[in-house]
This record gives sequence, structure tokens and C-alpha cells, in this order.
Amino acid sequence: MVTSFRDLLITGWVIIFLTTVGVIAFHPTLKGDGWGEVARIGGFAAIATLGGIVMTLFTDVIGRTGRQFRKTVLVVFVIGMLPLIPVGLATFAMPWGVLILITLIYVRWKWALIPSSE
Repeated sequence: MVTSFRDLLITGWVIIFLTTVGVIAFHPTLKGDGWGEVARIGGFAAIATLGGIVMTLFTDVIGRTGRQFRKTVLVVFVIGMLPLIPVGLATFAMPWGVLILITLIYVRWKWALIPSSE
């Protein structure tokens, strides 16, 4: 069984998401906020998680497109990470930041190896 870096990156997104939701749901200091807070923070984290997973999964396909489309995808990815601001304030920001940085480095590296359509 061979595990690629892409698979590890996707697993990282899922683990950080589940850890965030678990902390919000079960931590004693945050438990008084109720399930509404869990849904709000979990929803924000889910948006970023889906963005990270989709960006990682379709790196090769996006890499074959033109330069303008790739720039647009990066802008959409960064905008998709903005909901993490309240998540970072409520729980922890460092793992999310590292995951975003690793994803961007991975995507740019893969795009450099793939010939574009231009």
C-alpha cells in the first residue's frame, strides 16, 4: 500500500476539522455555548476543509488550465479560508495556518511540474 503526499494532506484537513469540532463540542469551557456555537464554528471549518480538499484533489486538473484560471482558483481558495478567522479565535489557529501553507506550497509545486494549456 502506497500513500501519496496528497493523501496525507487530505487526511490532515479531515483530522484538523474533526479536532476543531470535537474541541468546540466537548471542551468544558466551550460547552456552555450550546450546539448553535458548534454548528456555527463547525460550518466555518467545513467550508475551509472542503476548499482545501477540493484544491488538493484537483491540483493536476487545475494545473493544466491557463494562468488566469489558476490565479482565480487561488483567490477563491484564499477567500474560502477567511471563515477560519472566527474558528482560530474560538479554538486554535496554528494548525489551520500550517495546513493552508502546506497546501499552497504543494499546489504551486505540482503546477510547476505540469505543462499548462497556454
